[in-house]
Amino acid sequence: MEHNTVTQMRFSGFGGQGVVLSSIIFADTLTKQGYNVVQTQSYGIEARGGASRGEILFGKEEINYLKVVSPDILLALSQESCDKYVKDISPEGIVICDSFYIEKLPEINKKQLFAAPLTKIALDELGNDLFTNILALGFINGITNLVSQKNLEEAVLARVPERYYEANRKALQRGYEEAAKLKVN
Repeated sequence: MEHNTVTQMRFSGFGGQGVVLSSIIFADTLTKQGYNVVQTQSYGIEARGGASRGEILFGKEEINYLKVVSPDILLALSQESCDKYVKDISPEGIVICDSFYIEKLPEINKKQLFAAPLTKIALDELGNDLFTNILALGFINGITNLVSQKNLEEAVLARVPERYYEANRKALQRGYEEAAKLKVN
């Protein structure tokens, strides 16, 4: 992905999925890698269950606006968020979906669509769907290679309680593994 312009990212889902936290972690990583970064968030009416999103604008140049208008990267962890935001995606943008909650994938160019059952993996292999957002970070970075794996892991560990370090490391790694399955071609 070319970085001579501002890249727009939107992380979306329902409250309780950790999309805002994952956007903050990814923004932290981008900052560590020398990008200018703006991160914003929006919550629905309810904290858990309502719509929520975290947005990131980043680039090497100065960023003089605060709103994601046409995401280059959209993470959708719920059917509602996918349906609502996929229409905004930039022409060359990519959509990353959790196929556990999104049964009707968007009808877009298949080279722009990456889907994996992130919540199912979190539940089955890590015992808790709260790891879905970290799994999604590994998946996003596995697809895009925007940041170094080391910096992303450090940013994750800086934001989670120490007793969950190993589970979050595993979640991040599983995200990379799922992305690698899709990038074989």
